[in-house]
Amino acid sequence: MNASFYLLPVLSAILGWLINRSFSRYLLYRYLPTRQEQIIDSIGNKAAQLISTEKIESYLADPTLIGKAMPMIEKHIDEFLSVKLPQQIPMLSMFVGNKTTDKIKEVFVDQLQQLFPKVMTEIVTHAQDKFDIKTFVINELSSNDAITQTKNALASPLQKLQYIGLLSGLLIGIVNVLLLLLLM
Repeated sequence: MNASFYLLPVLSAILGWLINRSFSRYLLYRYLPTRQEQIIDSIGNKAAQLISTEKIESYLADPTLIGKAMPMIEKHIDEFLSVKLPQQIPMLSMFVGNKTTDKIKEVFVDQLQQLFPKVMTEIVTHAQDKFDIKTFVINELSSNDAITQTKNALASPLQKLQYIGLLSGLLIGIVNVLLLLLLM
């Protein structure tokens, strides 16, 4: 048996590492930069699908959301009726008692509960005209910082892939040597 015969696992390991290293470099420095616009555009499309205005409108019109906001709204109405209104119009406080302010508060709260979903829907509709989620995501991802972060995030997994290539090449080389020994 020739001594170079036993170099087969080492050469296979080096070859596996080189192939995976070449693939990693190609992916990071050739493929991703040339496909950058397509990748960013598809991410923007997906973000626009996931964060649609219909979903935002349905969330904001949800009665439980309004129910959670009502204690704060009632507190502000109480403060307005009992503190700010008498400060602004002192004469009014002589004619309006607690029963009247309680009734006014009840009417305000009832009107706000009916008005709140409509107002939020209107806000979302107008915001949609000025704020396009897809465009926002595309602009944010198009910055050099996002590209650098993506490369940095992929560097470690791709380095592990190189080591996997090294180990798989070594195993293939060992299997080849064993097969050659069995066939001789």
